[in-house]
Amino acid sequence: MRYLVIIGLALIAGILIRIKREYKNRILLCFGVLIVVMSGLYNVRLLNKLLPVFRPVNQTFYQTEFLENGEYPDSLLLLLFKGRTVYVKKDEYIVPEAEGHGKHFLYAYHHSKDICWFLDYAGAKVVRDENVAEVPMDKGRIDSDFEELGITSDMFRYCFLYNDIPDEPGNYFSYYWYYYEYLNAIKAYMNISPDGNGKTVFDSDELMILWNTVDGVDEEDIYIMTKNYYDNNVKGSYHKEVADDE
Repeated sequence: MRYLVIIGLALIAGILIRIKREYKNRILLCFGVLIVVMSGLYNVRLLNKLLPVFRPVNQTFYQTEFLENGEYPDSLLLLLFKGRTVYVKKDEYIVPEAEGHGKHFLYAYHHSKDICWFLDYAGAKVVRDENVAEVPMDKGRIDSDFEELGITSDMFRYCFLYNDIPDEPGNYFSYYWYYYEYLNAIKAYMNISPDGNGKTVFDSDELMILWNTVDGVDEEDIYIMTKNYYDNNVKGSYHKEVADDE
């Protein structure tokens, strides 16, 4: 668009010079000022799109300041999941089910599958557990026990590289539109405190990933914790609530 405007202004300047040759210098001066002002406004508008420059202090892509700024969480997750057993709930949808719950039909293609493809790529052993209860991660638990890693929309968007979907929903353009244009930001949260066994997500052999599923909402943040934390805190609280209700 910027280049079309520049070409348009150049054509207008050329026509004016042919009509009013005696004002050639003034026309060129106005053209130059307009180009400078337009370029300045364009650059100011894109300042928030500039990528920061980092000076690495260790031999990994992920740097500690990324956590503070909520940047590039996938670079940490690739390291975190490698060689671990990661449990996720077996929570697949077909298109009529997704649409029946008020979600876009692409939700059926991407929900719970893209995270598994990412885990496979990261070198994790993925266990799709049918016995994982639908336990909502309430805001109080998230605020007290979890750290926000950052936005993972790009991580899921690039899962098109790993999927086995043979038709259009599996190509890059569908992924780009769904995760970047259609959905709001998706975030990752991680529990970094020691669990009942004294293990954290960084040294436990078994991890758990949960997400909240809500009718009419496609966006689902992911919550990463040790399997022990899930069994003794999240799953335990669910069974306690059920017992209290009864």
